[in-house]
Amino acid sequence: MDIQDFCHLIDHTLLKPQATQQDITAICLEAREHEFATVAIEPVYIPYAAHLLKGSKTGITSAISYPHGCWSIDAKCREIEACLRHGASDCDYVIDLGALKEGNFKQIREEAKACRKATGNAIMKVILEVALLSDDEISAVCTICAEEGADFVKTSTGYLGSPTIDQVELMVKAVQGSATAVKAAGGFSTLERVNRALTLGVKRIGTSSSLKLLQAWGERNT
Repeated sequence: MDIQDFCHLIDHTLLKPQATQQDITAICLEAREHEFATVAIEPVYIPYAAHLLKGSKTGITSAISYPHGCWSIDAKCREIEACLRHGASDCDYVIDLGALKEGNFKQIREEAKACRKATGNAIMKVILEVALLSDDEISAVCTICAEEGADFVKTSTGYLGSPTIDQVELMVKAVQGSATAVKAAGGFSTLERVNRALTLGVKRIGTSSSLKLLQAWGERNT
């Protein structure tokens, strides 16, 4: 893998609630320069980011029902539709964690199905928050999301703990044989940790440490 391929795997992330328009400008310019896959931002900044990224190879990931997943299905779908209308290319929604923890897999499936319909041809990533889940819950929700056509299952928001490498591996195994891939996010700030995830078969990395990772990549490969 060369540096360009590496950049194409990264969702360059800024999801701090105190982020300003100046901060958004900076990450969008960085993303244009390095051709990151997307910038991952809060919905309010999508129109502005779309303007800054027009004509570039970088898309826009919108965080949906972020960070706790407590929206109704209808609210998540409406948020997805609004974000796509304003220029998002990817939508990362947080699952209904309460429903999952009580074993309401029907709700999780209905949510995935409805969000897939709302997302249409755009990329849909489902955030699981694996630090709060058992191995059985992780496997079950990954299977459901794959069956409902998710493009990615994503480890974490980054707010409620980081995934272990074993949990990442479990997710990869759960979606094997499907069209669904794994996005690793939450604590992926070192090249060693990122490379371990990529070796397992992860296809996207969400990180706010993109530039740090590129510097480490350059130092390792020169």
